[in-house]
Amino acid sequence: MSPMEFAKEIALQVGFKFNRLARLWFADERINQCREDGGLTGHDTLIIGTVYKNDIWLSLWVDTGVGGVAVAMAYCSDGSIDFTDLYREQRYVCKLSQKQVTDIFQSIFNDPTQINIKS
Repeated sequence: MSPMEFAKEIALQVGFKFNRLARLWFADERINQCREDGGLTGHDTLIIGTVYKNDIWLSLWVDTGVGGVAVAMAYCSDGSIDFTDLYREQRYVCKLSQKQVTDIFQSIFNDPTQINIKS
């Protein structure tokens, strides 16, 4: 499933609207991956967000191919990040730390054009 189709499906299931989407790549290819048949699964890590007139909402997801795992969500104006228990419970080979997620979100809050949907 494409990142856009995944975002649409998750937005419909969870009940939110979005106007920004980006796929993340990491130098460590083990992040958010499981071992499967001697290799890694190839799950995508996506930022799904909404830029409002006076705020930005971001959510970080792992697209597992048959669903998704929410990692964390945050509003720029709030200053805090809500991490999900579901992500903590996953048995990924390597997970993002709270600092890494904070750095990702802060980078986007500083420059939201990074997650503009390309037409």
